Amino acid sequence: MGGVGSARASMRLSAIFSKAEPIKCSGPTCSTPTINCSLLLLLLLSLIQLSGPVAAILSGALPVDWDQFGVGVAFLIGGEVVRRPIFCLLRVLYLRRAVGLSDAEITDIVGTRLSLPQDWLPNLLADPRTKTRIKVCDVLFRKGGHVFTLTSTIIFNAFVVDDLGALVLSVSLCSVLLVMVQAIAISLFRGAAHRGHWWWLSWLFGAADRIRDGRLGQQNAMMGSTSMMWGIVASAGIALLGLPPQEDAEKLWALATQLVLLPLTYGDAMGEIIGTPFGRHRFKVKGLGEINEKSLEGCAAVFLGSLIPGLIVLGTGAADPCAIPAAWGLAAAIAVLTTITETIAFRSTDNFVIPACNAVLVVIWWHVGLAVDEGNDAYDVLDSFDSGNHSLAVKSPAFGNTPTYALVE
Repeated sequence: MGGVGSARASMRLSAIFSKAEPIKCSGPTCSTPTINCSLLLLLLLSLIQLSGPVAAILSGALPVDWDQFGVGVAFLIGGEVVRRPIFCLLRVLYLRRAVGLSDAEITDIVGTRLSLPQDWLPNLLADPRTKTRIKVCDVLFRKGGHVFTLTSTIIFNAFVVDDLGALVLSVSLCSVLLVMVQAIAISLFRGAAHRGHWWWLSWLFGAADRIRDGRLGQQNAMMGSTSMMWGIVASAGIALLGLPPQEDAEKLWALATQLVLLPLTYGDAMGEIIGTPFGRHRFKVKGLGEINEKSLEGCAAVFLGSLIPGLIVLGTGAADPCAIPAAWGLAAAIAVLTTITETIAFRSTDNFVIPACNAVLVVIWWHVGLAVDEGNDAYDVLDSFDSGNHSLAVKSPAFGNTPTYALVE
């Protein structure tokens, strides 16, 4: 009896996700040449970002601990293999229970959407109640995945792989593999005949394909992943060019990494978490998707979501604030810069623009602060010893891990 029940349940699921009910909307669908060109462009961009770390490794500019690289690839793939199906299943459950969508409507959402008519999204969002709950759905599962992935990357760098070359190469390679598999899936399994396959193929996107991006939801998710890897690779390259070697300045690199990535992780996410459901003062922006807008409330959330984590890191000692001159001011400056770049960047490219611009600011701030300190002969007195009329001051080790000493009045 258990086997019969299981077979019936399996048949029911298959019927739900494969039945091709007539779609009650009209208008042109995306053409095959346009779809293929967009997929090839995304794949090309992903491959180009991988070429940067590979070139740096081959030239000797970026050494790699290959043992840590192997651990990194296993950690990243293992984490995403677990996370993505869970997020997809939870989204389906939410759409069915909280939003009240039919199985056919959910199948449209989890599928490629590229074969859907142009007015599919406006018809789906016509009911105000449905529109509001779909906004919440996008916030929970799209930005939830964003926060999970970046937070795990920060933890991964702090506790699992601390070698910069291994970190950059493993993250970059895994991104290329993901985009490649996503592009193949969209290319081979689009159209009504393959609706049933997307019950499990949608796991490749991990619910990152925002519903309100309409038919371009999956392309937007792929662009977001690619631009994020561009951002991580670019910020690492900027740091390599502008900061002392990591082995000579571990505290500096630890603080710089936190200040560059935390605004992308939490500031960017807070913009959508607050702005999407609560934003009232909205304005149009450029982007890949059918709904491209932001709000002043979301911009304020980006600022606070970028500033507060930086202050927590500095205030709790999670990173040494003495590693960069005037680090508290830098945290505020990065929050302002992140708000500006997140607002004006083409949607889905902010994952690149935010960390790259933040990395440039950190490098400039460090060099200017170092020059000011040297010009003023300024020292941070971490400890002192009486020596007649002078004290022996221990200078903050901004450069390297070895403190320098000087006699001060």
